[in-house]
Amino acid sequence: MLDEILPRIPITARLAGLALMFAICTGVPFGVISAVRQNSWLDYALRVFSLAALSMPSFWLGLLVLMAFVDWLGLLPIYDKAPATWGAAVLMYCVPAASVGLRSSALIMRLTRSSMLEVLRQDYVRTARSKGLSEAAVTFTHALRNAMLPVITVIGIETAFLFGGLIVTETVFNIPGVARFLVVAIRWRDYPMVQNLVMFIAIIVVSVNLIVDLAYMLVDPRIRLRT
Repeated sequence: MLDEILPRIPITARLAGLALMFAICTGVPFGVISAVRQNSWLDYALRVFSLAALSMPSFWLGLLVLMAFVDWLGLLPIYDKAPATWGAAVLMYCVPAASVGLRSSALIMRLTRSSMLEVLRQDYVRTARSKGLSEAAVTFTHALRNAMLPVITVIGIETAFLFGGLIVTETVFNIPGVARFLVVAIRWRDYPMVQNLVMFIAIIVVSVNLIVDLAYMLVDPRIRLRT
């Protein structure tokens, strides 16, 4: 069974890693911008975009992306053979990763915005401004670090979800990862394989939660002092 599962783990890991990277690199900065520019036209635009992204199912978005690539570029971005180079792998995985990471990006952006708004109203932020610190130092050094604890929690949850929730995306884009293999095992009623795959996903979820708990101590020094 390991001979069947192990070759598929790197494929799912690449797809989930790129999707998570896309979600963090877009969700956190846009959330900070939306909080700093509260009630501006940019804030309203980002909030509408995040709400729309949360409302779109990943499989529907993936099908739309496939149709757009075929209609506009004449390409079909599906997994037909193993990429030869790292750059080819990124190009192959970036389309499904963006499709599945859009929802996570919107969720992270909304949570970052709400957490930043709460932190920006704290007394120590006003004290930092009164001492003459630049707006960038106040926002990124003092406010963002203290606002990241709930965001880290959501990032951990989304990481576990990406490893176990890529079933539809891997099926749509014909990616032979762990999630698609789980569908095949269920279809063929290979119950021992299904049990092993479910156990693997459970181990990933537990490991991610442990890493999130350890990351709290790196972000918030008060947790280290309490322990």
